[in-house]
Amino acid sequence: MSLGKGYRNLIIGIIIIAVVIVVLVIPMIPVEESYNETEPYNRLATYDVVSATLTEGWDLVRGTYHTSTIVLRNTDAYGGTFSVTHRLYDINGLYDIETTTAFVGSGQQYTFSTQFDTQWLQDVRGEYSVSAPTVIDTRVVTKQRTVYKSIIQLLFYR
Repeated sequence: MSLGKGYRNLIIGIIIIAVVIVVLVIPMIPVEESYNETEPYNRLATYDVVSATLTEGWDLVRGTYHTSTIVLRNTDAYGGTFSVTHRLYDINGLYDIETTTAFVGSGQQYTFSTQFDTQWLQDVRGEYSVSAPTVIDTRVVTKQRTVYKSIIQLLFYR
């Protein structure tokens, strides 16, 4: 009988050791982990307005006119189609509006210009607005995910 009891204790011991090894080695503890991922996003191209002028001119055929000139520099890494909306106001409000459009490459400068027919001695002022193109760029974002680790990984590989 003592031989049977010895086998039983040996089997119980092996089972206990196997359970301990399984508990230590199998990933079963959830842990939050950070990781970086590159993702695309839309943004407007960057630019600088170098100068903006409204000058009066006169021509024998046309008569009096005003020229709106906007000099724009694309400071972005990408080129694109920019639009400049020129507005001319007089004492009664908005007098005329014109839009000029052009492709401006990266680092390039472009002059957007348009002319408005006006009257002699007409008191006017000009305004403008720039519409920059949308470019697709990438950025690195940090995200979280749940991974399962074993007790040994948590103790030795942190």
